[in-house]
Amino acid sequence: MTSAGSREPGGASGLGGDAPRRWRWPLAAGLALWCLLAGVMLLTARDPIEADLDAVAADVLARTGESWASARFEGRDATLEGESLAEAARVKVRESLENTFGVRVVHDRTTLLPERRPFTFSAVKDARNIVLDGYVPSAEALARIVAAARLGGETVTGQERLVRARGAPPGDFASLVLFGLAQLKKLPSGRITLADGAIAIEGRARDLASYDALSEIMHGPLPDGMTLARFAVRPPVASPFYWSAVREGGVVRLSGFVPSATARADVAATLAVAIPGTGITDDTRLADGAPSTDLWLRAVRFAGQMLAQLPDGRVTLSDSSIAVEGAAPGFAAFDRLAAARKTPPEGFQVTRFAVEPPRAVPFTWRLERSADAVGLQGFAPSDDARRLLLDAARAAFPGVPVTDGMKLASGGPAPELWVSAAGFAVAQLARLRTGSADIAGTQVTLAGEALDSSAYLSIMQAAKVPPAGVTAVATAVRPPAISPYVFSVRREGGELTVSGFYPDAAAHAALAGALERDFLREKVNDVSSIGSGAPDGFVAAALAGLLQLSRLGSGELSLVDTQLRLAGSTLAPGAVADIEAELRRTLRPPFAVDTALEALATGPAVDAASCGRLVGELLGRGTIRFAPGSSEIDRRSRGLLDRLVFTLKRCPSAAVRISGHTDGIGDAEFNQRLSEARAAAVLAYLANAGVASERLTAAGYGAGQPVAPNDTEAGKALNRRIEFEVKERAS
Repeated sequence: MTSAGSREPGGASGLGGDAPRRWRWPLAAGLALWCLLAGVMLLTARDPIEADLDAVAADVLARTGESWASARFEGRDATLEGESLAEAARVKVRESLENTFGVRVVHDRTTLLPERRPFTFSAVKDARNIVLDGYVPSAEALARIVAAARLGGETVTGQERLVRARGAPPGDFASLVLFGLAQLKKLPSGRITLADGAIAIEGRARDLASYDALSEIMHGPLPDGMTLARFAVRPPVASPFYWSAVREGGVVRLSGFVPSATARADVAATLAVAIPGTGITDDTRLADGAPSTDLWLRAVRFAGQMLAQLPDGRVTLSDSSIAVEGAAPGFAAFDRLAAARKTPPEGFQVTRFAVEPPRAVPFTWRLERSADAVGLQGFAPSDDARRLLLDAARAAFPGVPVTDGMKLASGGPAPELWVSAAGFAVAQLARLRTGSADIAGTQVTLAGEALDSSAYLSIMQAAKVPPAGVTAVATAVRPPAISPYVFSVRREGGELTVSGFYPDAAAHAALAGALERDFLREKVNDVSSIGSGAPDGFVAAALAGLLQLSRLGSGELSLVDTQLRLAGSTLAPGAVADIEAELRRTLRPPFAVDTALEALATGPAVDAASCGRLVGELLGRGTIRFAPGSSEIDRRSRGLLDRLVFTLKRCPSAAVRISGHTDGIGDAEFNQRLSEARAAAVLAYLANAGVASERLTAAGYGAGQPVAPNDTEAGKALNRRIEFEVKERAS
């Protein structure tokens, strides 16, 4: 019997009994291998599926325009992540992904960003540093903003403070920020601020060109979604802060700087009121550096008031200085301008006043001195010239009030020439008691009464040598008024002393000529002075008195107004009566004559030789003159003849020979007769005066004994002579 556990090769029982045991291992191994292969197949097939789904999901998200979201796959299951700006966007993204072919499940892990109202962003620039702050709608926007901020090499900080949030204005917020950053970088320092879509920019421009360009951009068309909230960029500082207004008829042209747009409008309004009816061309630019706007606008109003008086003029403000230029249309306008310049607005001063005054034709000026005041009238060419004249007048008349009635005018000489002429006039007027100095152009006319004789002579001398540029000096200056009018000549000891006054230079010359001619070259001590107030006929009366004084040995002639007095001693007998008669015959009323004359006793006797020497000395000092072509003795020779009489009486024993000589004019016979007649006339005069006629002889020699050539007037005068020969008479 075979047991159940026996195996027999090739039997059926092998399959039912031992067969399972033989095949179990290979079967298990195959199953495991199959599972492994299936797993490998599953694993190797999953990567392409996920990659395909990632690409499909990215494309879907891009098409939806929601770049904030991203999808991650495990097999066909998607996990959606990101920070959404709106709930609708989350739904839109989720639904778009769920509807994508191949996606089995979408797990939504997105979040909703916090909302910020207002949605703000700011950037502050300081040199090369930029600090960021505020909100951004996405990481992508943040990255774009930071990259733009760094462009150009700036150092950027604060990006960690840029918080993603909802509430950004519609559109591309990052583009708005990039526009603002581009403008900020044009400033050396500044700030931009975006609140929703409104931008504010502040800072200081590098220069006027960049300021103007930035202002034009910010006030022009802005990117979509952006409005200008505030433009607070300050223009560069202008130094000096310059502003100019030029009026040319009906147009006022403005240039330079204004502190603000508001101030520019205020300027236009101010000028429209000050100068109604004029057009305004405004080329001013904004700049910092002005004084306070209120003070600056006051200065502009002052400029308008000045231009209102100048149809063609310019007013310039430079920092705190004001310059006014132009030509005044009339004296009233010029006076208003001159008054206004003295009261500039607070904080300003008029440093240049170059307004040409009206033209004066003729250009005249007058300085008048009364007993207690000095007045200036007429025209002056400039303020400086006027001030110099006032200073000179006050210095020349200390303690005397000086009133200024002058006006500035054009059309006259150069100021320096006018000052020279005016100073000359002041100096002369200071020598007058009362009077005036008038200047017309460069011609000076002086009139009035001199303080004294010395002052009068100084004025006359100065008038002959005026300052350079003064073309002429006319004078109507009178010497000082003298009352009583006194003139005196004293003859004593061979000298003449002249005192008192004479009316003018011609009178003085006439008197001096008589003293030299008729008084035998005696020493003259002249202490007389010029003075007005002489009575009519003074010179003739004085000359008549001097003629008779020449006949006195010693004496004095005096004139007091119209009273003539002659006192002294005569040299020849009968001279007293002759002198008195001659004076009364010569002088006419209102002159009156008073004499106190006495004959001089004969001098001590001398011998003939001494007598001849004394006679020679007399003839050496004087000449016996005759009327031309006549034997009539000139009356002006009587003084010499009386002295010859007095001398010859001192030598009664001497014989005197008188010889006459001529200059050869005419024929010889005429000259002979003339010389004889003249010698005889002298002899007769001596005899009539008391010289014994038996002592006297006379002879004429014509032109036969010349002492000098007759080819000159001086030689002829020497040849016309009377000679004396004195010698002892034969016993």
